Amino acid sequence: MTKQTDIKKLAEQMAGSMKSFDDIKDFQKQLMQSFIDTALEAEMEDHLGYPKHEKADM
Repeated sequence: MTKQTDIKKLAEQMAGSMKSFDDIKDFQKQLMQSFIDTALEAEMEDHLGYPKHEKADM
């Protein structure tokens, strides 16, 4: 699990590059999409029993 200090450092870095509320909304959207994509890939790998782009053991 990510430590709170790591999250704070990341937030400080990102805050420096954000110039408007729209920048924050865009970043939030990208972050959520990345989280969803990662979760769905993990779910599919668990369901299939092998990682993406690998062949199943038959």
